[in-house]
Amino acid sequence: MTEEQREAAENLHEAMRIFNETVRKAAFRGLHVELQVVEMRMSEGPTPVPQVSAAARL
Repeated sequence: MTEEQREAAENLHEAMRIFNETVRKAAFRGLHVELQVVEMRMSEGPTPVPQVSAAARL
């Protein structure tokens, strides 16, 4: 694994930790949280790229 890849993996891990904590807090405060995995297609680079779509409502 290159240094760039290692840094990207660490950043992703931290971002997911924050994201999951935020989802738990929103649910605890009474919001209905909807998550959906969507695919982003790119003309260059890896494709498809998974993305997470999030919505919260009462």
